Amino acid sequence: MASDSKFFNCSEKHEIEYLAKKFAEPKDEVIAKIKELCKNNTIKYSTHKEAEQALINSGLTKK
Repeated sequence: MASDSKFFNCSEKHEIEYLAKKFAEPKDEVIAKIKELCKNNTIKYSTHKEAEQALINSGLTKK
């Protein structure tokens, strides 16, 4: 579905990997934070931009 492409999908490994590469911290640390934010529903139904902002708000540094 084309309209879903703007939303971050917590169950898609390639989306998690892509988002993790945008941050300066070690990849495994960023992925752990993404999974934590997905689990607590912080970024579950967010846009990619909102997911990035949630990671920044949690203390990660964007490249």
